[in-house]
Formats: sequence, structure tokens, C-alpha cells
Amino acid sequence: MKLNSYAGFILVSMALAGCGGGGGGASAPVAPAQPPAPTLALQSGSLSRIIANGTSINLAITVQTANFAPTGTVFADAIDSSALLSLPVTVTANGGGNYTLALDTPSTLPGGHYAGNLTVRFCGDQACNTLFIIPSITVPYDLTVVSKGAAWLGDKLTALAAMSGASDWSTFQGNVAHTGFVPVEVKPDQMSLRWKRGAINNSSTGYNAVLSTLVTANGQFYASGSNKLTAYKELDGSEVWHYDVSGLRNPSVNPPAIDGGVIYMAAGQQDSTFMMAFDAANGNLRFKSPMSSQWENYLPPVVYGGGVYTNAGTYGGMYGFNLNGERLFVGALSQTSMWSPAADTRAIYAYTGEALTMFEAKTGAVLASIRDSEFTNYVYQVGGAPVIGANGGVYAAAYENGYLNDGAIGNQLVRFDTLKGVLDWRIAGVYTVTPAYANGVLYAPNHNPFRVEARAEADGKLQWSWTPPLAGETAFYGAPVVTKNLLFVSTNLNSYAIDLVSHKQVWSYPVPGHFAISQNGILYIQNPTALVAINLK
Repeated sequence: MKLNSYAGFILVSMALAGCGGGGGGASAPVAPAQPPAPTLALQSGSLSRIIANGTSINLAITVQTANFAPTGTVFADAIDSSALLSLPVTVTANGGGNYTLALDTPSTLPGGHYAGNLTVRFCGDQACNTLFIIPSITVPYDLTVVSKGAAWLGDKLTALAAMSGASDWSTFQGNVAHTGFVPVEVKPDQMSLRWKRGAINNSSTGYNAVLSTLVTANGQFYASGSNKLTAYKELDGSEVWHYDVSGLRNPSVNPPAIDGGVIYMAAGQQDSTFMMAFDAANGNLRFKSPMSSQWENYLPPVVYGGGVYTNAGTYGGMYGFNLNGERLFVGALSQTSMWSPAADTRAIYAYTGEALTMFEAKTGAVLASIRDSEFTNYVYQVGGAPVIGANGGVYAAAYENGYLNDGAIGNQLVRFDTLKGVLDWRIAGVYTVTPAYANGVLYAPNHNPFRVEARAEADGKLQWSWTPPLAGETAFYGAPVVTKNLLFVSTNLNSYAIDLVSHKQVWSYPVPGHFAISQNGILYIQNPTALVAINLK
């Protein structure tokens, strides 16, 4: 007899109920507990980048997994909804189920705006033929590829607000140690074009150039050029006030420094050379103290411990003034120009190529002089500044010598140990710009071999390097700037942000120049034809 399914169910149920006598039935089987499903969460947010035409940048996202314990190597791929980003994905396990997934953009994208979504999947093999049982995740991207000379795409004039960790960019390379270090975390996806304006001075690069770098404070920036000192608004780059020194017998201006609401600038030449101080708010002259000079140009002064110090002198040297403009001393040095002193609690430091000289800040007494027996003074200019590191280390190079015969003569990057009073290491190369320094590492652009070098301060050992990607990039424009996570570098063609962990460029822009970062988180790129302001937050 054929039973239907329902009748079969009744008979089976009755048979089970009749088993086990005595009125006690067996317990029904319990299904095993299912493990929680794996999950994947995006932690780093969407991708939004600016890219200089012809260059590639590295895009990295961070994801957090849960209930995911793969065996073997984890791979990933990224499916692009717009079919633009189809390159391999590199997977880095950070521990605790956290992963960084990175890929490079193609360098062949023409100028324009590109937007889409990346769908990221975890795989068990490089070709992603075997997918792990974990959900994929979608990441929006927005890329703007900018060609040289393209129409301006900016004007994101956000309200000014202090960036945590940043301070005033007060002198050459940002501070009196000239490290170019700003202790902030910069997210490349938050960088945006703020404003662009024409040149603010005659800042240039190369042998015999005047490095007319700007300084920032209190929502304004200040620069010298065309015989004027001018204040501008950080908000939009518009002028606030200017002071003209054309009335001097031999007028000229050098780049300024700022401290405590006062701007200090060396101006004039020959018998009409002065250290001048101005009220930063309105440009009123506070003092005008005479100095001597020939026809040289100088890098910015430094202000430290109640004194202001500058390169000057008819036959070279350094002047020290108090903050009322009264002369403290004139320090005798070899005849070299275009340098800036450095300062710390121990001394005021002057690097003139043949020696690093340490002066007592109030009297000008020479505390020590460490000589470089291998230096030759070809051009009587330095073109940079000493950089103060840790443990008594001071770093420098005869930067201007590196420009001679297109670098054929070369120079050396040196470390002075000011605690022992010796020059304790030197690296041969062609170092034409002042290096940056942070946390025991010196970041030095080298013309030969053409690369940026990250060197250990203890012994100068090369830790890693980065090479500009384009064949037309043949020189470094200005000194690099370093943050907690990025190194900003300019070549003759582009400006780059290089990640300090991956050592890859993560942002690029087709404007070269000198850098500054203000307390309000604005990156300035300054060259003889334009000044570009970039929001860093």
C-alpha cells in the first residue's frame, strides 16, 4: 500500500513515541550551533585623490574582518565599475583581523575626472579563482587627473581652523632647527585645492637663486619680493598690507621670519643694509637697525630666546639683535651668503661650508667650530641651512656647490657631532637642497643618483629611497617637508606626497615649488609664476 507523505509522518511519529517504555521518551536531537558568519568592514573611507598627469599613485584602504580565520596566504582583487583600475591588489595583514589593501593607479589616464566604485574580494589564490566565504566590500573613488597648464579646478575656501599638531611656519623650513617637520597626520583623501594666485615674489631655484620663502601666522602669510614685504590672507590669498623699501639707497628684500606677532627681515645692500621689524597685523615698522653687507642675498633670520639672528656682513658673518633692535654682536665668519642660522638651547649655529660654528646667543662668543677639511668654496654661497637633529647631530651640505657643472663636481652630506666636536660621517652625492628631518631619519634629495634618500641619523646608512617617475624630472626644486606619515617632495615638474610606510607616492600635482604648511593645515606650493594653496584637512 502506498502512503502519502502526511500518513508516513504520522506512522513514524507513533513508532517513535512507543519506544522507550515506562512513559519516558528519548530527547530529540539538537542541531549543532552555527559559527557566526564572517564580516568585512571598511575603516578608511572613500578614495578621493589628485593626480598629476602621467604619474601613478598608490591607493590603500583599510578593512576590518571578524570571524575570519583563513589558512595560508590571503589575496584580494578589486573589480572596478568603470573599468579604470584593474591592477593587482597587495594585501598586508596588520594583525587582529585588520588588513591593508593597496593598488596603483595607471599612469596612462588622460586629464579629467574619474569616479566609480571598487568592489574588493578576499581570495585564496593570486588569480582569485577561489573566493573566501566572506562578503565583498565596495569603496567609492573620485580621482582628478590634472595636466600641466590645465584650468584651475579649486576654490574650496573652507573656514580656517587650526590643525592639531601644526604651528606657525616661522622661518626657513618651518622652525629654528630647519627640520621641515610638521607633527600632523595628513590623509591624502582629504587634500583639496583651496586657491591659486599669481607669483608673490621672484622665488626661484638653481645656482645663485634667491630662496624667497614665505612664513605664516594668525591666518595670514608673509612674503618678500619686488622690494616689498607683503601680508596676505590665508583664507583666499588676497593682500592685507605691504611695506615698500624702495627708498633705501640700495633697495632689496630677503625672505622674512615671524615670531610673537612680529616679522623680521634683512633688507638693503652695501651701506644701506638693515635688520627691520614690523607689526604682523598692520605692517607698522618697529625698528630698523643697520648692518653691513655687499651685494648678497640671505635666507630668513631665526628668532630664538629673545634674539634675532641673520647672515650678513661686508665680508661675511652673522648679526645678533635683541627684540628691540639693539645689536648683541657681530660674529666673524668666512665670506659666504644665502644661508640661515639654526638655534637651540645650546647655541646659535652657522654653517658656511668649511665649518659649523656655534655661537653663544647673547654675547656671540664662539663656543666651538667643527671644520670640514674636504670642503672647497667654489661659489661663496651655501643655498640652505644646517638641520638640527637629535643627540647633538647637525646636518648640512654645501648645497650651491651641487649645481656646478650640472652636479659633476658634487658635494657631501655631512653630520656634525656637536657633543664630541667632530664631523662623524659624510655621504658623497649631489645634495642641492636642505634635507628634512624627523624621528631619527634624514630625508635628503640627491641629484646623483637621482632619488630622495631616507638615511639614519646615527651613521647615514640608507634606509630606503624614492625615485621620481617621469623621464623629464631632472632636478629637485626645493627642500622637502615631512609630517607624521607623508614626505612632500618637489621635482622640476611635479609635487608629490610619499607615504613613509609604503615609500610610494599617494598624491601628486603638476606644480613644483617651495613648500610651507601653516597652522591652519594649508600646504603652500610656491614658484616664480604661481602660488597654490592646498587644504590638508
